[in-house]
Amino acid sequence: MSCSYVLAGHTEIVLCLDTCVSSSGRKLIVSGSKDSSVRLWDCDRRCCIGVGIGHMGAVAAVAFSKRERKFFVSGSSDRTLKVWSLDDTSDGAEEPASLKAKAVVAAHDKDINSIAISPNDGLVCSGSQDRTACVWKLPDLVSVVVLRGHKRGIWSVEFSPVDKCVITASGDKTVKIWSIPDGSCLRTFEGHTSSVLRASFLTRGTQFVSCGADGLVKLWAVRTNECIATYDQHEDKVLNSSWFLLLSCCFNKTVMCCW
Repeated sequence: MSCSYVLAGHTEIVLCLDTCVSSSGRKLIVSGSKDSSVRLWDCDRRCCIGVGIGHMGAVAAVAFSKRERKFFVSGSSDRTLKVWSLDDTSDGAEEPASLKAKAVVAAHDKDINSIAISPNDGLVCSGSQDRTACVWKLPDLVSVVVLRGHKRGIWSVEFSPVDKCVITASGDKTVKIWSIPDGSCLRTFEGHTSSVLRASFLTRGTQFVSCGADGLVKLWAVRTNECIATYDQHEDKVLNSSWFLLLSCCFNKTVMCCW
């Protein structure tokens, strides 16, 4: 668990990141910061290869495309979504390239907290403090559907790996699953005692894991709306959860997730 190297360049707090292996085989990291910029990093060269400037507020969410790995999307407190191309970056450049936004949309009425890209790269979903999640068609950011029903801001969004639906986690203590074709709420899951900060599908969309400000990690069955297990070893809010975090809680209760 030692630090291999440090990537320095942002001038403010780093709020989000995502990773991928590009179509050319490069191991990439994208990061978003309170300095209103996004930065693209080459893991092998251990340097910044691209900087994206244009947001007017903190960048709180970034996500790489899943299939082509040729673009990424960012969401900001300026309430906009931007699609950034990776075409302007090169392997041998000495200075970071200036990344260009391919598309921009005023997506929400309040800060954007989370974004997710669908498995086929056709859609992006954004979750906001305005209590809505919006689904947009890529690459032009054309509106597809607005998901309304949460009573407080949405902290996490994610596409199902197999079905045409989206899962959202909210400050209203609930998790909801939504149909993309008609925007209807298919399921509501209640059980957390405080804001739910993350929900993530596992086992091909038949289950999901959630975590929240109540310090709990919960495993749910989608079809039955049942909470299968609750893990309460954390002493403070749990900011992120995934299948790996779930395994660490199940198999060794002394091992906790690192932030």
